[in-house]
Amino acid sequence: MISEDLEKERKRLDREITFFHFKRAKKIIDKCLRIACKRKEEFFINYFTAQDCILKEKYSEAIKYLEKALHLRKNDGCSYNDKAICLAELGRYKEALQCFNEGIMRDKDCVSLYHNKGWLLNLLEKHKQAVLCFQKALELEPKRVESLYSLGDSYLNLGEEVRAKKYFSLALKEIKGKSHYIYKQIVNQLGSKRKKLQNL
Repeated sequence: MISEDLEKERKRLDREITFFHFKRAKKIIDKCLRIACKRKEEFFINYFTAQDCILKEKYSEAIKYLEKALHLRKNDGCSYNDKAICLAELGRYKEALQCFNEGIMRDKDCVSLYHNKGWLLNLLEKHKQAVLCFQKALELEPKRVESLYSLGDSYLNLGEEVRAKKYFSLALKEIKGKSHYIYKQIVNQLGSKRKKLQNL
């Protein structure tokens, strides 16, 4: 029961970070670390310590804790995802892609792995490959805002304006009321791309 509660909390944490609610994220991390330490749950101690490092942009340190977490849970998709993101933030893109791929092999239902692999592929300007990742993420979670938006961005980079418009519009619809900051970001980015997205 205790572990299940912490599982729920890390899902909440993922959403808060995704929506740029960093103060809320920090509160969740601190609370979960207290619980994990009190109950001596080593996996969660390492996992949430890594999250604290990530918030502080201490990516190398975070990787060390995530590796300890993965030693305890070899198939944990969330830990693979976060380790890969840290590697990417450090500019270690090849290792990050390998980490995403290994995570997907071990946990085929972890939506974040597909989405963030797509994010990295987009960053590397491999937009066709990124599209496949975002589509898979949306198969698993059809209303995932960041995947809808990123898929639109991939299509825009591929010159497919009609599809881009479709997914940008879906992202705006889904984010409304959940994160004013991201809603404004999407609107602003759409505005800056108006020449490409005619009649938006």
